[in-house]
Amino acid sequence: MGVRIPVNYLTFLLQWYNWPYLAGLALVVGTLMRPGLLEPAGRKLTAWLGIQRAAPVAVLRVFGITLGIFGLTVSGALHDYWPAAQERGFVPGLLLTLILAVAVTRGLGRVFERHFPEVKAIGWGGRGLAGREGRVVSRTVSPEYRAGRAQVIGEDETLHMVMCKTREGEVPFGALVRLSEYDESDGRYFVERVSGVSEPE
Repeated sequence: MGVRIPVNYLTFLLQWYNWPYLAGLALVVGTLMRPGLLEPAGRKLTAWLGIQRAAPVAVLRVFGITLGIFGLTVSGALHDYWPAAQERGFVPGLLLTLILAVAVTRGLGRVFERHFPEVKAIGWGGRGLAGREGRVVSRTVSPEYRAGRAQVIGEDETLHMVMCKTREGEVPFGALVRLSEYDESDGRYFVERVSGVSEPE
């Protein structure tokens, strides 16, 4: 059996004061069906929020979801507890919802930017990456282990897979490292572990 929505609740959802919040949820559906079409809007949103390296469509989805959920929650509270103030409370409720949606979107956007940056291309190796941070993706990195590898995002947002080694000691899988000079003799970067950063479990 399908889920049946009570008629009175459906009537409430379709009221004009819920249209902005339904539009937010419709925006999410649009990003799932036609992500390329809405990417320019996502880029404008990320630029306005000051988010540089997160995927624009992902940020747009977060904004649409938070706008819809927070907005319908605020509107539903007015409907249930202060029905006489439903229409008068539309503008304050919308402003509160927008503030919350922007705050949550910016916060999650920063998380995406750091841990799930947008990747425009993938490359193997690459010069000129000294000084950049990356993540170890091999079981270890050490002076002797020839298959040590790390993933590094370049300035052009290309994800580089680079061979690397340490001068001494081992660096485990998942650790954050900083690339230093490139060793021409064996085509590997020297890396140093970034201290004070917890590793993924």
